[in-house]
Amino acid sequence: MTPFERLIEQLVTVSFSFHWVFKAILLIGMFFYLAFGVIVVRQVSLMAKTLNGAFASPIKVIAWIQLGLIIGLFLIILLA
Repeated sequence: MTPFERLIEQLVTVSFSFHWVFKAILLIGMFFYLAFGVIVVRQVSLMAKTLNGAFASPIKVIAWIQLGLIIGLFLIILLA
C-alpha cells in the first residue's frame, strides 16, 4: 500500500462531528446575548434612578425576568 493510499484510508476512517462546532458557535452567541442582558438590566436600573415614576418597577421586573431566561437558556445549551 502506497503512502497516498494510507492517507486516503485514514481520512475516510476519521469521524468528525459537527455537533461540537455547532454547540461552540451557540455558546459564543449566547455569551454575547448574556452580556446584552446584563447591559439591559444595568441600563434599566439607571433609567429608573433618573425617572421617578410608577412605570419603573414593572420595567425592572421585566428586565430581570429576561436576564433569568437568558441565563436559563445559556445553561440548557451548556449542559445539552
